[in-house]
Amino acid sequence: MSTEATNTATTALAIASSAENVGVIVRNTPENYNKNQLSCGRCRMAGERLLDEIKAKGMSDALDQTVAKYIEKTRRTVKEMNERRAPVTKLFDQVRKEFTALENDIDPTKARTVPYQLQQHRNQYAAKKREQEEARRRAEEAQRQAEATRAKYKTDCIDDYKAKFNELINARINELTELNSNVTLENIKAVFDTVSAFATELPADWSPLSSVRQPYNLTLEESRQIRGEVLKNLLSQFSEQFRTEVGDYRQDILDRLPSKKVELERAAKANAAEAARIKAELAQREAAEAARKEAERKAREQEEAKKAEAIKANSEAVNLFNFAKASTPAYRPKTKVTKKINVTGPSGYMQVLSMWWAKEGCNLGKEELDRIFKKMITFCEKLANKEGEEIIDPGIEYVEDVKAQ
Repeated sequence: MSTEATNTATTALAIASSAENVGVIVRNTPENYNKNQLSCGRCRMAGERLLDEIKAKGMSDALDQTVAKYIEKTRRTVKEMNERRAPVTKLFDQVRKEFTALENDIDPTKARTVPYQLQQHRNQYAAKKREQEEARRRAEEAQRQAEATRAKYKTDCIDDYKAKFNELINARINELTELNSNVTLENIKAVFDTVSAFATELPADWSPLSSVRQPYNLTLEESRQIRGEVLKNLLSQFSEQFRTEVGDYRQDILDRLPSKKVELERAAKANAAEAARIKAELAQREAAEAARKEAERKAREQEEAKKAEAIKANSEAVNLFNFAKASTPAYRPKTKVTKKINVTGPSGYMQVLSMWWAKEGCNLGKEELDRIFKKMITFCEKLANKEGEEIIDPGIEYVEDVKAQ
């Protein structure tokens, strides 16, 4: 190393010690640059002459030795150029370091800075608020589902009890119809007495078992209470309807029995053909009357079903409105939620690699893949050179890299 280079290196070690040193570096920079430029030019020219000779004559032992000396001299030249350049670049590095130190001291992305610590507190608070909001949302959703379940269970129980009540009505009407259909001159008095004594009041002990499946999110007690309230509210309506429908039908039969008796007596006095005609007309009138009453009953049921559906829809709308009105959103900091992978076991890395390869890696070029896998490739090269262990695969070949020492 020359004396000049030694002095330059010594100066480089003290670049930030005083303003005078900075001034010396600045003054010497143009001269050092010119020296480096001159060294670079001479070295390149000498190398080009050797390269031209190799292209013209080819390599020889003597030329190989000359090139080796040239390369060694080139290394020394580069070292001297580096030593002349070092004070300037170190000064720049020092200046950059001072500026970046000021920036890094308040950079929110740098660990342990005050803004970074504040940001961590914000992140923790945002996570806490998010969890609270999620818990509130889950609780409200559970409450909404429970309310919806209770409302649906109630309407299902209403429909179920109405269906069972209609079955009861139909059974009683069918009993009266059967009695009326089997009237003869011989039993008309007994039928009259039976129909007259036919109960027109809803049985006091009528309490059918519900066929509605109990919802999973309602307790046995809640379900029992809802069924009890539904049946209690319907009983007065059922009692009145039972009294009206069964009582009116019973009275209608009683009112028609005298005229029916007359028809049966007329048929008994007539010849066979006339008797058959009279009985057929009587049966036809009774069938038509029964069909008319059945149509009226179905029309009433359909009307009640429409009203029940309207009440159900209105109840659901009111529940949704009340739920939305009660759900007042609390303050939530503006957040960006992203998922981060935390690999908890060695097999996890293979899963990450597998997904990356399937979605992106298989589409990349060789140069990009070599850069990404450089560390792994280097490790396998070391195994091949030191241990002789090689990968046997059609996608891999080992190429010898020969360098002159």
